[in-house]
Amino acid sequence: MRKHKDAIRVWPAYLDSNLSRAQGRRIPANLAAPDVTVEVLEQAATAAGLESEAETDKQYPRNWSGIGGSVILSNPEGHKKKRLLLMLAKGVRRIVAQRESEKQAAEAKKAGKKRRK
Repeated sequence: MRKHKDAIRVWPAYLDSNLSRAQGRRIPANLAAPDVTVEVLEQAATAAGLESEAETDKQYPRNWSGIGGSVILSNPEGHKKKRLLLMLAKGVRRIVAQRESEKQAAEAKKAGKKRRK
């Protein structure tokens, strides 16, 4: 395992509203989003202006049998981990909400086509 100076590892479970605090969520449930993935974390980090590196071969220690992956965020300013998680949470919620609205629009469009026939 290589050391990451001035970097913080973020697991998707930290921001997943489907999980409890005991299962690994680190922020309040009302600020978290459901079904967070590594890709969503990377997009949120980019949107927040943070450099990130994805590691898809890692497993979250509290749930080693689940879907894996983590993101390593560079932290040259020395922010606390909680602050970085809250910065990411805003972007994650926006991305997840956008995906949900796109999914609903596609389903509505698909349902509209079925009615015409």
